[in-house]
Amino acid sequence: MRLWQGKRERAIEADACASYCKIMKHIIVMTVIGASLAGCANLNLGGTGAGNAIPDAVIDAPLGVATSELRPIARPDGTPTVAQPVAGQSGSLGVTVASLGTPAETGLWLKTPLVKAQQTGSVAYNGKTVRVLLVPIVGEATAGSRMSLQAFQALGAPLTDLVSVEVTG
Repeated sequence: MRLWQGKRERAIEADACASYCKIMKHIIVMTVIGASLAGCANLNLGGTGAGNAIPDAVIDAPLGVATSELRPIARPDGTPTVAQPVAGQSGSLGVTVASLGTPAETGLWLKTPLVKAQQTGSVAYNGKTVRVLLVPIVGEATAGSRMSLQAFQALGAPLTDLVSVEVTG
């Protein structure tokens, strides 16, 4: 290092130091992001890796039938196989509190614990009734439900409210 520096030389060194600091910030940030994403490869996020094999019953399911509608039955040799679809529930299934479901999922549907198998049904709100696809979810029968954006709009229900709807199978 020199003992004597002019103002111009100090200004150049300050600019070089600032540029170096900016570059180092970018390198550190990119390294942290890369290490974070590399760590995600070890998480079990529901893919079809070694521990997430697809059960044979799902692979052998007949086309056009939802796997939630299938029940295993025993073969004469004792090994289970896939049975025919279960008939849906009918009549009034009850009242549930519905919130807005994922807007990205299109169609008229209600995900509710009031049904045990996927089936068509209807929901009623303030005198309006709409035919929807009833999709089972895990939970108590008194737990809430999630309804599609299109179903909310067809019923004229406010999107930001929790609404009580009558579910019929």
